[in-house]
Amino acid sequence: MNSNIPAFHYYDDAVFGQENNMLFKKVWHFVGFRSDFLNDNDFIALKIAGTPVVVQNVRGEIKSFLNVCSHRFSIIQQETSGNRPLVCPYHGWAYDKNGIPSGIPKKPLFKKFSKEELCEMKLKEFKISFCGDLCFVSLNEEIEPLEDFIGVFYDELKTMSLSLGNRIDVNSMEINANWKVIVENTLESYHVGLVHAETLAKLEPSGLDFAFDKNNSSWTSDLNIVKDKGGYKKIDTYYSPRSYDIEGYKHILVFPNLLISSTHGISFNYSLIEPITPDSTKFTSYVFTAAANDSEKTPIVIKAFEESLIGFNRQVFDEDKAVCQLVQQGVRHTNLSGKLSDEEERVHHFQKQYLKFLENES
Repeated sequence: MNSNIPAFHYYDDAVFGQENNMLFKKVWHFVGFRSDFLNDNDFIALKIAGTPVVVQNVRGEIKSFLNVCSHRFSIIQQETSGNRPLVCPYHGWAYDKNGIPSGIPKKPLFKKFSKEELCEMKLKEFKISFCGDLCFVSLNEEIEPLEDFIGVFYDELKTMSLSLGNRIDVNSMEINANWKVIVENTLESYHVGLVHAETLAKLEPSGLDFAFDKNNSSWTSDLNIVKDKGGYKKIDTYYSPRSYDIEGYKHILVFPNLLISSTHGISFNYSLIEPITPDSTKFTSYVFTAAANDSEKTPIVIKAFEESLIGFNRQVFDEDKAVCQLVQQGVRHTNLSGKLSDEEERVHHFQKQYLKFLENES
């Protein structure tokens, strides 16, 4: 198979602008987990296609708004996450759960605002939806329901998310590579033998058990770790019974930039790949273990397992970072189209779906 994407798509400024307007403004974006919004005023602030967005628990409702004050246009929530009222830090304008100004300091100095005028100053609101405990936002007012967007993987991802226990690690880094280079790297195991010789390769993932639905795809693989034998048996027992229980490894792409994986339904990784510039990307990995049986103390073997899991994931992603940055150095120096093996079929599918958006066919 030939690669569908020309090399210049990985570094060109004009293409990057097209991606923001024709892709990222059109799809559902993963924001975080329901647990990130448990308390009143809990928030996450981010940029989607360059647009500042805040997702916040406002008096018990999780809402998403343009993170820009209607008064003099300051950014409202300036940290990436936290707990703070929806109040502009510049002049103190406060907003209610509908995004309407509800508190204006020195209000008598303004002309008297009618109810209609206050509503006209409402923060722009964005669509928000959940798949189990996974929170998504879209800038597209006409976006299809999240369940349709995720398609055949929706029920499985919902079950996975509802089976999460402890969040044991959050690993965030900036990678000097185009976001697509990083996504494509996660979609194939062809590189595992060389790049991950001392880590992932030792688990012996293999095979071409792919599934495709709309823009999304998955890979299922056996591993040489048998969950109910040897040293792993105690770990398997500690997390049993569990609502999401699989043999081996499962990896799912929620197009375009969320990668979700699980090993035996015991450990989970959620990797979010956010474009910064054509040549740089923010990569964030969330690592969870499954919800465990009630226990007053965590056994030593489980603590050791969690520590090894954190170290393993961080090493694998450091290895991926290094090779993706080498690819980014190379794409500026070729006019060739890449070649893809059967093992890289998910890369081929991702590229086809990506081009549909840029060609305004989706």
